[in-house]
Amino acid sequence: MRAEPDLLNLPNEVLLQVFRRLPRHDIFFGVAHVNHRFRELVHKNLKTIRLFDAHCHVNIVDNRPLTKYREDGTDPIITYSFTLFDRRLPEFTQKRRLCLRGNDNRYKELHVSHFNDSAMQAQFERIGIGHDVAILPVTARTLLSYMNLQAIRFQVRKQCKPESMRIEDDFFADCLQFLEKACCRVEIKSLLLCSKNILFPWQLGQKSLQKLSNLQSLQNFILENMTTFDPFSSFLKLPTRNLASLQFRLDPRHRMELDQVQMSPINGSLLKLLSTSAVYRLDFSAYSEVSQIVTSIDAVDMCYFIEVPARNPQKIERKIQTWHYSPKPWIIKGISFNSTVTIDDFRVAVYKILP
Repeated sequence: MRAEPDLLNLPNEVLLQVFRRLPRHDIFFGVAHVNHRFRELVHKNLKTIRLFDAHCHVNIVDNRPLTKYREDGTDPIITYSFTLFDRRLPEFTQKRRLCLRGNDNRYKELHVSHFNDSAMQAQFERIGIGHDVAILPVTARTLLSYMNLQAIRFQVRKQCKPESMRIEDDFFADCLQFLEKACCRVEIKSLLLCSKNILFPWQLGQKSLQKLSNLQSLQNFILENMTTFDPFSSFLKLPTRNLASLQFRLDPRHRMELDQVQMSPINGSLLKLLSTSAVYRLDFSAYSEVSQIVTSIDAVDMCYFIEVPARNPQKIERKIQTWHYSPKPWIIKGISFNSTVTIDDFRVAVYKILP
């Protein structure tokens, strides 16, 4: 009889091929605990082994606006909560797209924060009555190194005063720096930025806008209550290469505070930017559920998005590809926004565009 090969006697190259075919749980909570050699082999090859798809909820309460905070993402006012995704479950696509907590309930939520001396504290959430279960920082760092971070929800409550020096901040860039250092891989597919204080909306600083510009893997981008966010800031180049969903929205509390019409900084240039990328199943919404917020998109912008003017086609060397004449099939899921455009405005715009 032919004896089965002993795993312990196989060379590392062969062992690594075996490990890559195993389920994630078996790799990190089974194989990595067999012996020191297996553990070292797993940890040295995290970039090539299947990781846990993860979601992170970053919660920041900026209650010290006159005090300088640590710029490495470890300030005590910042809390990180990690949950995991399971691609096999039907809720995976929707939960990742909307930046909701992970759908894999087999694993507890991991909370990470830091003390004033930057020392990490970590707990597993305990469902029901009782305190969370504290774990050692070294254990938390090991668990974070097993994650591929794909969705992040930022929730920032600014408790500022008008004289505060920190109306703008770089929490976004600093937290991403911490996550990129802690997690094995950060491939952000979905991002939600949420401002919680009606009186003092969260505003991203220069470093954060530049960091946002570099998120080329971004597919879903939601801005909640970010009414001062300017998509045309000189420091921002909106990453639209893979951006299939762009949503501007308000939560119910912010909607109730609106008592008069206000103009949004969103204008027709954003339509042009989205049309340039022509991402499949584009879904764009700008406060369409709130009638008091009106965009600056006019009738001409809408017509140019749909149709290339035929009057002088040589002039339309298309850095901007419009929907009708796009060179590749381009299915749009939905475009919705509020505008003051009337039917007569459309007639005038079409008359100007047609030959």
